Amino acid sequence: MSVAIIGAGMAGITCARKLADHGINPMIFEKSRGLGGRLATRRVDSLRFDHGAQFVTARSDEFRQYLDQHAEPWRPKGAGEWFVGAPAMNALIKPMTEGLDIRLGEKVSPQRASTGWKIGEEHFDHVISTVPVTQARTLFPELTTVLTDVSVAPCWTLMIAFAGPPDWQEMSRFRETGIAWIAKNSSKPERDAEQECWVVHASADWSEAHLEIDKDTAKKHLIDLLHSMRGGMPEITYAAAHRWRYALTTTPLGQPYIRSSDQTLLVGGDWCLGARVEDAWESGLAMASALLKSAPLSFTD
Repeated sequence: MSVAIIGAGMAGITCARKLADHGINPMIFEKSRGLGGRLATRRVDSLRFDHGAQFVTARSDEFRQYLDQHAEPWRPKGAGEWFVGAPAMNALIKPMTEGLDIRLGEKVSPQRASTGWKIGEEHFDHVISTVPVTQARTLFPELTTVLTDVSVAPCWTLMIAFAGPPDWQEMSRFRETGIAWIAKNSSKPERDAEQECWVVHASADWSEAHLEIDKDTAKKHLIDLLHSMRGGMPEITYAAAHRWRYALTTTPLGQPYIRSSDQTLLVGGDWCLGARVEDAWESGLAMASALLKSAPLSFTD
């Protein structure tokens, strides 16, 4: 059985790991230059910013066991039972990548073939997609109707560093403002605690209203918002903005994946179940289990 997986975030890598552990070695295509999807870290000289997912939580015993092995606790004031990858967020998935065939920097468009699928010059019996739902609608028009009700909100992120420490808590959350989240990234485990690296997430409403502005304009607006909310700030030594078009699931699919009528295509991701990293993990496992059960050989979960 030949399998292509599109996306090397938590869902795609979790799915690939389970398939590989049962003797099916998928080929993984990732359009970015790195692993992790929104488990992302921006590196600028000695500065580090986790500008995507800020932390991970666990509901299931299985995912909690995984975090106990591969994550570190982060306990800013007001936090719950939070975990982070160390020294960067994508360290959460790196233990699963050993031996996997991962093609980075590959933006693909799967096409139906006489039997199965074709990606470039490669042929596959099955395709598993873990891309954001909006992209899935474009890649697989046959599933558009099923995916109509799924909705995902955007998020503008500001990465900002200061010459000295601002008089702020290490983490603050807000409602009914343009900013939803402020956190000191360098307070996380295995980061450089001497650096004043902070991550600011705009609210979903603000991000939607300003979705198409350029990054420099977004940076200026977010710095102005931050100043109006928090008052005086130390000298800014670095600032940049990043736009996540598909950041937060607001209306999930309600099941871990969907499958095409011919059983050769599975589509999933965190947006199937919610907005949490564990939702992506569960979706990836569920797709792998479904494919293994339909394999021509006998596999056990």
